[in-house]
Order: sequence, then C-alpha cells, then structure tokens
Amino acid sequence: MSELKPETRAEPLPNGFELTELNPDFLRDPHPILDRLREEAPQHVHAHAHFPDAPGGLYLTRLEDVRAIFADASYQRDPRQTPPGSLARAFAPPAMLAPEPHGNLLYLDGAQHRRARGLVSRAFTPKAIAQKRPAIEAIAADLLERAAQKPDFDAISEFAAPYPIYVIGDMLGFPRDGMPQFRAWSEDLVFIFNPLRTPEQDQRQIAAYTGLQSLFSEEIARRRRDPSDDLLTAIMAARDEAGDALSEPEIISLLMLLLLAGNLTTADAIGNGLHALMTHPGEWAALVADPSLAVPATEEFLRFGPPVAISARYVPEDRPILGCPVRQGAAVVLSLLGANRDPEAFEDPHAFRIRRGRRDHVAFGGGAHACLGAPLARLEIEIALSVLAARYPGMRLAAPAVRDRPTIGFVGFRELRLSLG
Repeated sequence: MSELKPETRAEPLPNGFELTELNPDFLRDPHPILDRLREEAPQHVHAHAHFPDAPGGLYLTRLEDVRAIFADASYQRDPRQTPPGSLARAFAPPAMLAPEPHGNLLYLDGAQHRRARGLVSRAFTPKAIAQKRPAIEAIAADLLERAAQKPDFDAISEFAAPYPIYVIGDMLGFPRDGMPQFRAWSEDLVFIFNPLRTPEQDQRQIAAYTGLQSLFSEEIARRRRDPSDDLLTAIMAARDEAGDALSEPEIISLLMLLLLAGNLTTADAIGNGLHALMTHPGEWAALVADPSLAVPATEEFLRFGPPVAISARYVPEDRPILGCPVRQGAAVVLSLLGANRDPEAFEDPHAFRIRRGRRDHVAFGGGAHACLGAPLARLEIEIALSVLAARYPGMRLAAPAVRDRPTIGFVGFRELRLSLG
C-alpha cells in the first residue's frame, strides 16, 4: 500500500490526474514519477480528487503485479456493471453506458466479449496477417518515397499516421480518398477518454463520433448491396455458434475500436520508436548494418515507448488485492509504462536496446482483453523499420520532437521531423 519511507514523507505521492498526461511533468517524462511509485508504493492507493465518490483503488507499476491482474478474468471492463460514481463510469464513452448491445471489445466482459471477439478474431491471427505483408510493404515504401523527395518531413503526419490508416482502411475496404478525414475524426474521438475535456473538445469528439457513425452505416449498407472480399464484409457475414451475427450497432462500435486500435496506437508506437532510434545513434547504426534486427527492434519499440500509458480493471466485489482491501467498483489502474520499465523484470530498463527483443512486455495488455490487433501492429512496425534501414541509412532528426498532446492514456509525439537524406 502507499506507505512512504520516513525520509520521503514530506513529499506526498502523486495521485489522480497527476499520474496522467494532464500533468506537464508526467507528460514531459513520466518515468521519474513511476520509478518513485514502484520503489516506494508498488501497490499505490489511488484516488481522484475530481471524483470523490469513486471508491479508492490501486495504481500498479510492477510487471509481475500488472500481469497478475490481466490474467484474472474476474475483473471487469464493462462500466455498466460498476456502481454509480465509479471511475469506470466517469471515464467511459457515453455510448458504452447505454443498455443497448454494442461490439466495443474494450467495454465487454464474459460471454458478450467472447462472442464479439470470436466473430472478428480470425481476421487478426498471425497467419492471416502475414498474408498482408506485400500490401503493407507497398504502402510503407510509397509513403517513404514521397517523404524522401523533401529535405525533411514530419514523420508523424506524413508517415506514422497515414501508414496504419491505409492498412486498416484497405483491409476494411474503405476508399483511400476518405482516409484523411478518417484520421482527423480518430484524433478528435480520443477526447472522449478525457472527462475534463473542454466544451470545444467535447464538440469535436461528438462531431467525430457522428461522422464516423454515418460513414460506417453507409459502408455497411454498401456491403449489403454489394458484398466484397474485405474485412467489413467478413465481419458482417460472421456467425457465432448459435448462428447469430453482429447487429449494425455492434458492428459500428467494433469499427470504432478498430479505428482507434488500428491506427492511433500504431502511429504513436512508430513515432515513439523512431525518436528513440534517432536519439540512440548506435542502435540505428546496428539496425542499418543488419536490417533483420527489425524483428527484435519492434519489441523494444513496444517495451520502451508503448503508445498506451495505462489500462484499468474494475473490482466486482469487495476483496483484498495484493494485500490491500479494495471496494466493489474500484479501479485497478495498470501502468503499462511503469511495468515495461520494471528493473526487477528488465535489465537496465531505461536503456533502449534493439537486440533485447523481449516479448513479455505489456504494451498490448494481457489476458482476455489482450490487443486483438497485436500481430498487425507488430508487422507494420517491423516492415517500417526494414524499409527505413535498407533504403534510408542516412535518416536523422531534423528538429527537436514535439510532445504536447495531453490526452489521457495515449503517449505520442505531435511532430517528429526527420530527414531521410
């Protein structure tokens, strides 16, 4: 629990939004804060001053503890199963609190989660994703060829962002000319995770949700008229053991998840990793000398700079957790950033080493809710690294990177200017 050592009692441990990207110090570099928590209070009693009615939970930073919670299927993700006043309800998108069925895997538990995940999971197996390699390589090569024609370019807006969007958009069968709007809406939709969003941010996320809902409805109607050989048609045609298909609202909420998980997080993982490579020139030189290191380097990208900072599980009944009594509905916040830098699990954890190649990080979460798109994200990162190392060995930073996106739970750069010459 949050028992401070005597010599540190004068300085209280951070809590609530101090442990998010809304805290400028945390946004700038979260690891001194997380290191202190892991050392002084690995089972940190966590409370939000902005939500005084929410039961106090735990904030965990050790890999062993985080993995244990992920592995325990009794914890909840569905905010509708938590009591009024819970953090689950405060942070959940409004659509996830409605009683109607939905297909967003992040907010489903038990049989509902197994049904929705089972209907789409076959499209994201490693074997199915490996078949996409030539198409993904072509997208990466084309974007980088365009970037190479300029003295320098923003690796976020001109590569890391459009790259996974084109990949998931092509898989779904969406027209390429709509991808810029697709990306803009996905950026605005992230505001939904911030309960302190401004009125302007609220308007933007509502407009994004409405726009995406309309787009997805149109695409579903088009597939009904003219089925195609794409992922959306496959999702619509899939049947569970009882012969039931996903309803249109379920498909739309599932597509919302694929939108966020399929492009924003991968884009941030690529941006975070490229910055690490450019600020560790010895590691970049090693990759250029041996592009096959792209495979272990992908894992180090994910361990060192995961795009998602935290995950959460909710307690179904009063119970002790790691020796701490916790009430029903309390949030157990799992720091993916902290767990991936745990010195008990990773030697010299703050060092960026592409040969490390450890796959036991928690960048993709774990347990029943482990990221469905992990095989796709891994392949996209690996291909990006292989193309860059083989074709652009002179890549370098062209300007200091800009990280000023205070969006709760998502970690990435707003701008990363590189030169490929």
